[in-house]
Amino acid sequence: MNIYIAVLYVCLADNCNFMQGQSYHKTEQQCRASIDDQKAHMNRVAQDANQSKMTTLEGTCIALSVKPSSKTT
Repeated sequence: MNIYIAVLYVCLADNCNFMQGQSYHKTEQQCRASIDDQKAHMNRVAQDANQSKMTTLEGTCIALSVKPSSKTT
């Protein structure tokens, strides 16, 4: 089973950070939609704060292959 984690890379002025979502997505399409939403949100936050120095705003989906655990009772 694959899961996808959304990760943003944001640079505001000279300060750059990674931002990871707190949840995972079961499809890459859901992950990409989440990234688009977060990018739009970050642009609104920067505009509201009158910050025109957002130099980088990129996002990607990290795919992880997860094996189901075998539970023994």
